[in-house]
Amino acid sequence: MTQRWLLVTAVVLLVAGAVSASSQSDKPEADPDDQQAALMLAKLACSQKITSGLVTKNFDQIHRGANELSSICNATAWAAHEDPVYAHHRTELRKQAQKLAKMAEEKNLDGATYSYMHSLNTCINCHEYCRDVLSIIDDSKVNLKVVPIPSN
Repeated sequence: MTQRWLLVTAVVLLVAGAVSASSQSDKPEADPDDQQAALMLAKLACSQKITSGLVTKNFDQIHRGANELSSICNATAWAAHEDPVYAHHRTELRKQAQKLAKMAEEKNLDGATYSYMHSLNTCINCHEYCRDVLSIIDDSKVNLKVVPIPSN
């Protein structure tokens, strides 16, 4: 029981820190017409709903948040980027949202918590990939050439 609450507390702190960091960013707020930004904000709202449900042991709230997240994952607007690693993250998040909904239906708080933590990890890995890899590829527009290794 104590481990579960420690786990839930860690999840709450992780989400609260992420929300706090994003709200204190020096970057201007995203254009509300930007569909991608709207999807990301919707995913954040689902995440907050799920976290609240986990902390209060409200399985209906967890289930609603997970189903909303799954719907967002199926949105065609989110599939705009055709990078295979990005597609993998999107698929993995959808699978975790579906598993989270199932755990909520079964009233399995430990399973729901684990699934949610895995989904958060997927989000973080995807954002890291998009920020550190895709932005480099998309912004460079440099025609790279293979450089042979000199043989000694």
